[in-house]
Amino acid sequence: MKKAFFFVFLAFAVVIAGCQPIAPTDTTEIDQLREQNQVLTQLLLEGQGKIRDLQIEVNTLSTQVAQLTPKAAQDGNFEGLGEVILPLLQAKDYATLATFVHPQAGLRFSPQLFIHTDTDLVFTREQVANFTLDNAIYTWGTHAAKGDLLEMSVYDYWNEYVIPLMPDQPWQMLAEGQKSPSIAIDNFFEVYPQGHYVDFLKPGTEEFGNLDWKLLRLAFERAADGAYYLVGIIHDNWVP
Repeated sequence: MKKAFFFVFLAFAVVIAGCQPIAPTDTTEIDQLREQNQVLTQLLLEGQGKIRDLQIEVNTLSTQVAQLTPKAAQDGNFEGLGEVILPLLQAKDYATLATFVHPQAGLRFSPQLFIHTDTDLVFTREQVANFTLDNAIYTWGTHAAKGDLLEMSVYDYWNEYVIPLMPDQPWQMLAEGQKSPSIAIDNFFEVYPQGHYVDFLKPGTEEFGNLDWKLLRLAFERAADGAYYLVGIIHDNWVP
């Protein structure tokens, strides 16, 4: 009986021992993992530092491009300027676009045909050149129909109020004196009494009774050097 009890006790002890956690005995593997973790952490920190350095370099180069190669119209060929600037807007080529921006007045963005000088945002030539790296959320004004604040990044504003993706139509330059479908109050010459502009239109689709039209207006003013530069990008669309 005692012998049988001994074997039962021995078997129970083996089971209990099998359920206990086994302490690691190979410290070499743990040390290697710690060393690898330290190396990866160091590489990550170095990579983040390189990214910051590259961002600073891009900002510097973009600013230099904007400062050293300004472009303007000496002869008042605004249609020609518009044809050059439109593809830059479509390609989001901010660095080249910045060379057309007015060196003193900067570039105003108006989400409505009626220009609000108190709320429409104005960016300098250097700021425009660095739009690619600008992820900030700005308040661009208010929605023409809803009255809600337009709070969005440069990228999102560009796709909706500069070069809207819809309707899927090419932009048509309006001839001088040709009216757009807009019925909004146009205060352009109150804001820019010596200014000039070029209008581009997406006429809209039959599916929506052409009410999905979009208007893009590029505004120009003379600078201190006597040449004309881009001072405004103005959006307009049908408002119910």
